Amino acid sequence: MRNYTVHVHAEKAYAAVHGPDGRPWFSLRLYGSLDTLAGPDETFGDIEVTETSPGTYVATCRSTVWETRTTTTRFLADRIESTTTVTGQGRLTEVHLLGGRRTPRGFLPSGSSLRRAYSPNPDHPTRVIRDALEPATISPCGEGSEPGIERWLFSPAPWCFAVTPDAADEPSPHWFGLSVIAPIEQQTFTNYVYAPVTGGFSLRLDYEGQTAVEGQFTTPPLVIHLDGRDPEHVLARHRALHDSYGATPVRRTAPAPAWWQGTIFCGWGAQCALGARTGQDPQPLATQLNYDRFLAALRDQGIDPQTVVVDDKWQAEYATCRPDPRKWPDLRGWIAERHSHDQRVLLWWKAWDPEGAPREACLLDAAGDPVALDPDSPACARLITEAVEYMLSPDGLDADGFKVDFTARTPSGSSLQGAGPRWGTALLHEQLRLVYAAAKRVKPDALVVTHTPNPAFIDVTDMIRLNDVLRAVDAVEPGYVARHMTYRAGVVKAVCPELGIDTDGWMMPSHAEWRSYLDVQHGLGVPALYYVDGTDTDQYDFGPEDFAAIQSSWQRFSAAGAAAGAGAAGSTGTARAAGSGGEARVS
Repeated sequence: MRNYTVHVHAEKAYAAVHGPDGRPWFSLRLYGSLDTLAGPDETFGDIEVTETSPGTYVATCRSTVWETRTTTTRFLADRIESTTTVTGQGRLTEVHLLGGRRTPRGFLPSGSSLRRAYSPNPDHPTRVIRDALEPATISPCGEGSEPGIERWLFSPAPWCFAVTPDAADEPSPHWFGLSVIAPIEQQTFTNYVYAPVTGGFSLRLDYEGQTAVEGQFTTPPLVIHLDGRDPEHVLARHRALHDSYGATPVRRTAPAPAWWQGTIFCGWGAQCALGARTGQDPQPLATQLNYDRFLAALRDQGIDPQTVVVDDKWQAEYATCRPDPRKWPDLRGWIAERHSHDQRVLLWWKAWDPEGAPREACLLDAAGDPVALDPDSPACARLITEAVEYMLSPDGLDADGFKVDFTARTPSGSSLQGAGPRWGTALLHEQLRLVYAAAKRVKPDALVVTHTPNPAFIDVTDMIRLNDVLRAVDAVEPGYVARHMTYRAGVVKAVCPELGIDTDGWMMPSHAEWRSYLDVQHGLGVPALYYVDGTDTDQYDFGPEDFAAIQSSWQRFSAAGAAAGAGAAGSTGTARAAGSGGEARVS
């Protein structure tokens, strides 16, 4: 039995949805618009709304673009589900859900009484819950070096916004989920956009003219779930729905090896700190000599990480993944030395970058110039497979896995030309599938770390990195980094509980914020240390108390694991903390 009421206004093609106490929640449009390169999709004339079965309504519209367009809305006990089906031909650009163009009135969104909204995609350094009138985007696109783009950290985050009609001081706020649920092959869009207006909202999927409709197309189900207690509960519900709709891939991998839960040192922060002190860019500082110095500096302080990440730019060329001999005269030997010290080595791998790739392995721009790898290209598939085999094979570098970065550079643009039908999120998944499949074939216990906390990606990653810290531009309360990273970890645990968490740790806005984060980092996932002698932003030099704090954090991580007797995020493993005197299972 539904815990809400619905009154359908057929003449205007919307449904008024009220809570059990009679409070208005939504006035949902029963149609959408699927725009194409040929033009916007406008509804004209009358809309026929028919109840085809109890609680199921079909709105049949006349479209300026499509031969037919119908939207089916199902009012179920715990959720509302909407899909739109079109017939005809066209290349999709913007797909509008719960709203659309209707002549002569223009674009008509749904109405709502929403007051607050939550996005699982981190795009602000301090704010997690925003005013419902602020738009939000979830996307695999949007690399953060561009002005005005701050959404690259999870690429992509789960396709779910949480919204509520309740104010912040309500004792028991009621949260709704706005979920797009589809298997990865149907995720050929780039952006999922929450587009609010005064008194309402609509949702949008961006296809960029790269998805061709020849005959019939049905939008991914848009599901409004109505039983959330808080945003993380909404995300957990999103994952449960993703599973129940058959959209979650099967994770075909052996139980997690113990070493996946070992403490991590990543050299990127140390490269940046060294660069800040010497006036150099960090990439040229990814050298064998510097990494020996980094590890020696930590060892002198009694800090012995179990996993070492060699970061940007150890390669001569990003696409081919061969060591730069000027920086790494013997990377294979260096990795062997780490293995002799019971350490594992992950190599930083840059998604999408075409440096060193042949033209036939790349997406091309309007001038015919390569701009990104094209995973749909057979040449690209061979390139990635060969690179992975070289990096992991005992006859190559014999590394232990990858830290995959820059997935937010997923190509975007209707003029780009590729070899196959995939686009957007689906194309990113294909790139990671190539990496993951080759890695597991060569070295089954290889660890692949990404920042893709989306249920559709659990088959191509083993661990989710919380990614870079966003620096606050305004004065904020101390400890904001710890709060924001806790929010990110909550997203991962809610939607990908079977995956481990790499807690990251760069770039810290200050030494004080780094220390504050260190106090909670061990409880969020695997501790990741990015610095060896001081921070880069304020160039603070570490003292004995800082190294003691690192040791304490790592010891608490091991102790928590020993008490729990189980692995983090559904995995089991061990962690070695300096001075701990042994190993322990981790939670």
